[in-house]
Amino acid sequence: MKKKVFVLVILILISLFLLFSKRRAPKLEEGLTAVIYLPAKVLAKTTSHPRETLSQGEERLLLELERENERLRSLLKLRERLTHRSMAALVIGREPTNWFNSILLDKGREEGVEENFVVITPEGLVGRVNKVHRNSCQVLLITDLESEIGALIERSRVQGVLQGRKRGLILKYLPLGADVREGDVITTSGLEEGLFPKGLVIGRIKRIEASHPQDLFLEIIVTPKANLSRLEEVLILK
Repeated sequence: MKKKVFVLVILILISLFLLFSKRRAPKLEEGLTAVIYLPAKVLAKTTSHPRETLSQGEERLLLELERENERLRSLLKLRERLTHRSMAALVIGREPTNWFNSILLDKGREEGVEENFVVITPEGLVGRVNKVHRNSCQVLLITDLESEIGALIERSRVQGVLQGRKRGLILKYLPLGADVREGDVITTSGLEEGLFPKGLVIGRIKRIEASHPQDLFLEIIVTPKANLSRLEEVLILK
């Protein structure tokens, strides 16, 4: 148990350094990244411990460390794939009465954050920065009623506008005969004058319906890909 916890803590600390260090040292980062990306089976072999011998408290601690390590690894992999410069940020607050409207991050004006910077996770789009403070910023989530995003159905290339609704999204302005199916992946279209880069995953179509018989457009319910209710670490695109 102690050996595995020690290894996981070291990996988490390395991940945090790579994600949040302000000074970049390419050679050092390359070496540390190689350690982070050790095959999972190698890590499991070198730190194996029969789980049935663990107490409930030890089991919870081990599970939490494993989850945090996996989240940070995913964030590092995402940052390496991006063509945009980015910075990692921690979610430090949200309003209980507006849980699906906004979040507060630990990066602000001093770290170079500006309004309309885009925020993402490895799963998908989170929102955009709408207020910047000295050392923090507020992010308008994609589910906020004021959020509107140019959207594209990945399979058929049909375009529309995604509007926020509590806990979900509505894809608007698609005519009744549009090529759209339940389960289709929705991405950003990139048409809002450079606000949202093209190709960011937003969500999947959950349900398709016409609001009223006389309507000319479909009402399409979309489920966000990112779990907006359980955000902990994110990337801010510069």
